[in-house]
Amino acid sequence: TKEYQNLLDATNAIFYIAVTDNVVDGKLLQNLQNDTFYFSALKTHAQLFEASRLLLNSDGKIKPFAEFFQDVKKINEAYNRQYLEAEYQFAVASSQMANKWSSFTDDYNLQYRTAGDKRVRDSHDKLRDTTLQKSDTFWDSFYPPNGWHCRCTVVEVLPEDYKVSDSKKAIAQGELATSQIGKDGKNKLEIFRFNPGKQKVVFPPSHPYSK
Repeated sequence: TKEYQNLLDATNAIFYIAVTDNVVDGKLLQNLQNDTFYFSALKTHAQLFEASRLLLNSDGKIKPFAEFFQDVKKINEAYNRQYLEAEYQFAVASSQMANKWSSFTDDYNLQYRTAGDKRVRDSHDKLRDTTLQKSDTFWDSFYPPNGWHCRCTVVEVLPEDYKVSDSKKAIAQGELATSQIGKDGKNKLEIFRFNPGKQKVVFPPSHPYSK
């Protein structure tokens, strides 16, 4: 329907800006733009599906419009303000990191850096200065951003300037940084174990919207 398409397009326009402002590689840009469109479609479907489930009350009867309207306003606030703000910030960080990955070479090692202030999560701070080769499997899952509002980054360093970290210990620490078990027993942060540069996507492939 027109309304469905309009919501999808409006959502995608926000993420489109985040990506195009931060990616210079043409092929990578196209892949990331495709991913944000796909994510926007999933997000649109998720919120409209959730809204449709609010049409009936607990007795299975159609709610009065005023009650339904208030319920939908809460969904709108959640999806199109609270979630959208976090998703936009993530899209900016993810596209920036994907662009950086495309410029890295095998001549240097990669080093994990944090923003270095009091807002840095302890679990992310423990990854600070992790130094490994670009080919190390650590970067497959723990290349930033490693969560909503994550401001961590990765830089190239000369092999002779920094000692290479223990990969197994780094991976174990990365798993701790991306672990938060919910009431359902599932790890809510596991979705962030991906590399936007290698996989050429902006958002976590296993984000709950994909359900």
